This record gives sequence, structure tokens and C-alpha cells, in this order.
Amino acid sequence: MQNNYMEELSPLLEQYAEDPDFITAFARGLVIFQVLSNSKRPQSISDIAKITGFPRATVRRGLYTLVKLGYVSQNDREYTLTSKILTLSHSFISSQSLPNAAQPILENITKEVDEASSMAVLAQSNIVYIARSSENTQRIMSNTLAIGSQLPACCTSMGRVLLAAEPKERQIELLAQHQLKIYTPNTIHTEEDLLAELEKIKEQGYAIIDQELEIGLRSIAVPVYDKSGAIIAAINISTHAMRNSVEDMINKFLPVLQRSAQLLRTFL
Repeated sequence: MQNNYMEELSPLLEQYAEDPDFITAFARGLVIFQVLSNSKRPQSISDIAKITGFPRATVRRGLYTLVKLGYVSQNDREYTLTSKILTLSHSFISSQSLPNAAQPILENITKEVDEASSMAVLAQSNIVYIARSSENTQRIMSNTLAIGSQLPACCTSMGRVLLAAEPKERQIELLAQHQLKIYTPNTIHTEEDLLAELEKIKEQGYAIIDQELEIGLRSIAVPVYDKSGAIIAAINISTHAMRNSVEDMINKFLPVLQRSAQLLRTFL
């Protein structure tokens, strides 16, 4: 996960290195912050320097600043995020009407189909989960997803719905930011095939991922429109391949998602 993140950010840091309006030191501080947020254990200066490729002195100054601001705690030579970071995410989420409006609708979807339902928005070449149903359903993915979790847009149903809404030039740009990988034998992993799939999704109005990110995982997503007709998010239903076929998803899940997306639009 860390490597994927740096593969996307490193070219951007290089691209804007000569831009006088781009604050490189600030950007590096945010990268250090992101490394800590993606880590399941404390990180040392050496650990972060190895992940980011930044000089140790740069990492040390970045950590020193974050410690002084209260977002990072230091225990000897190791660093971890503090609970103060929750104030950042809470401020963002509480200021957005979208997650608040979506939550009861996602809960209703899960009650109706007995499968997990989520909402995400596009963030460069990734999707960020901003709402998820809380009903207890069988866990599908090997990694538990939560609000704030990120996944590659190119191989997720919500990501493809959101990418399909972008102009083709922007699609190419976003796909170039993410190193296309083969996660399973089913993964669509070439730019040409992905662009063709995005065109198909744009025409049909929904996207299905059939075990492309993880074996056993199927999901279907539709776009969420605001009142002006702009696509601002996507919602999905995820299931295990042993429980529902692709045909089941189209016949059972798609109408529920479409109805829910239309209902959600009335609240935005």
C-alpha cells in the first residue's frame, strides 16, 4: 500500500518541483503524514526515509513539526499518529451533507439485500470511502474497509463509475497516475481495455467488478448525481461470488442501487 502511494505521488512531486507556487516542503510533510496514517506499526525516521525516498533530515524536520503541532507522538525513535488527526477527518465529514444523507440509505440497502453497501468519491486515481453501512454482514475482502480507506479506482466498481464520468483525456491522465497491476487472473490491466470498459460503463450507467481486485469479491456500483446533474459520488453493493452471480447482481442489486441513488439525489 505504501509503495503504491509513493508510485503515485513521486511523479507529482517531480512534476511541480520547479513551480514557484508549489510548496515542496509542505507537500513532503503531507506525504510523511500519509505514510504514518497507512502504517499499522510505529515508524522510525529511517523507515519513513526508505518508503518516501526523502533525505533523513527532511523526514526529521517533518516529524518534528508534526510532533509540535500535536498530530504525531514520539516514543524514543519511533513515531505514531495521535488521536488529534480525528479532528481533521471529523471536520471534513461533518461539514459534508453527502455522507450524512447517504448513511440511512446505505443502511436500508443492506437490510434489503443483506450485503454490504458503501459510498465513495474520487481522489486522483483512488477512491476514498466516505460512508458505509454498519449492519453486520459477512466480511468479504481480506482487508477491512472503513471510512477514509482508499482503493485503486481502476479496479473497483465505484472507481470505474467515477472514472467513466470524466472526459477521456482526464481518464488517461488518471490511469497514468496509477501503476496498472494484475491483482487476479480477471483483472483488466491495460489502458486500452480499461478505456473501453469505461466507455461501456458510461453507456450502461453501472459498473460490475467480477473478482478483479480479490478472488471471491464481486461488486456493482452506480453513480450518484446532484440536482444539477453532476456525478459527485458512487454507491455500491459488495458480495461474495459464491453467494451471487453476475446475473444476480444485475437482476437483484442494480434496481436497489438505482432507486437508492435517485432517492439520495433528492436530499442533495
